[in-house]
Amino acid sequence: MAKTTFFRIVLRGVYGLAWAAARPFLRRHKRLQEGFSWRLVPEDWSGPVTRTGEGDTEQIHYAETDIWLQAASGGEAYLIWEIIERLAARKETEGRPGPLRVLATTWTRQGLEILQGMAIKIHEAHPWLTVRATFFPLDAPGVMGRALDQARPRVVGLLETELWPGLLMACEKRHIPVVVLNGRMTEKSLRNYLRLDAVEPDIWKDMAPARVCAVSQADAARFARLFGEDRVETAPNIKFDRAASSPEAVEAPEALRALLPADHAGRTVLLASVREQEEEAALAIIRALRAADAPALIVAPRHMHRVKPWRKRLEEAGIPAVLRSRQEGPAPADAVILWDAFGELGQLYRLAEAVFVGGSLAPLGGQNFLEALALGKIPCCGPHLDNFAWALEASAPDAADSLEALGLLRRGPDADAVAALLRRQLASPEDAEAVCGRFRAWLAPRLGGTDQCVRALLKHME
Repeated sequence: MAKTTFFRIVLRGVYGLAWAAARPFLRRHKRLQEGFSWRLVPEDWSGPVTRTGEGDTEQIHYAETDIWLQAASGGEAYLIWEIIERLAARKETEGRPGPLRVLATTWTRQGLEILQGMAIKIHEAHPWLTVRATFFPLDAPGVMGRALDQARPRVVGLLETELWPGLLMACEKRHIPVVVLNGRMTEKSLRNYLRLDAVEPDIWKDMAPARVCAVSQADAARFARLFGEDRVETAPNIKFDRAASSPEAVEAPEALRALLPADHAGRTVLLASVREQEEEAALAIIRALRAADAPALIVAPRHMHRVKPWRKRLEEAGIPAVLRSRQEGPAPADAVILWDAFGELGQLYRLAEAVFVGGSLAPLGGQNFLEALALGKIPCCGPHLDNFAWALEASAPDAADSLEALGLLRRGPDADAVAALLRRQLASPEDAEAVCGRFRAWLAPRLGGTDQCVRALLKHME
């Protein structure tokens, strides 16, 4: 039972007032303004509403939720997909699928589109399982309380770094267990959390999740400092399981191949998941490649709203650019293709001979390069891969089986070095199936995180 002190009452009040004061600004935020009303939890936020009675006797009935899963954005949304699929398979294997209702939320439009597509496909495959996809509420205590009172989940699962005080406090008040799945925590985040703990000791432990499944020993140790060792366990990263799940089915259709310049067959470079903060460095890579080998070049920004700025940047640099959505037939030989279509990254990995994965040329932690590997392409990255420290480690301190040691990942300290790595790939492309085989062998001892997370969810749900 959480302690109730005057300070904590004041803290909750101040936290709520801060959200109220910020609301007009959040409403205009480019990533939050879409669907803003849903972030305030309208009456039908968690699903259809029914009414009985009239006047003073009228009662509102909300659809009950078994599991509420929260993912920050698109990458984490795919992890929700993996969890629900594994949960469904487990229930069917045990012979007790029964009706199950999942609420899946996210902060971003990209994440919502993934969850909505997932909801349709999962219900078609498992009719007894219903997924409701919507935007995650603002973390104001009143809003979160309203969300929980609507959804009434039996358990809440938070993916990776989604530790929201308003949600944790509201769950603690209603005795709803919270499980952190695929948990990650940086040293910087831990220091910020501990500042509050220094003012009010044990405040985090008093609203701690029932269980934390952390992706590494280092992450587990940080969660343990915040919530206590008895609540934390280590589990393999779910992204390993996702990387191992049927990548062979992804192929680049002829319609996409037809967009490449006709005289560049077998010489395509993909700059994937490029973040805004590294655009200048990515432009330097493009210049270096155009000056040397002039391959076909594709830029796939991490966020679609960066397509227009990218086009302007290329034009100012005197580099022709075409949009994938508007191109019919082969692109001009000297043009960069800006990929402004969502959901085709896997096909692009199959299409390219050399691949750069972004978020790594600026201190952003890196984007997921495992998907490229799963599709037979060795990723080239910059130096900043802090978010994937769990994937860079060898199996033991004295083992030489890290991805880099095995030649399954190439890193350069800057744009020039990355351009050189890409030229090397173009000159000596590796067989995709051979790369897939080596990657699967590396993955084998690292699987099982999804099952462990599902077990934790079911334990606290039941």
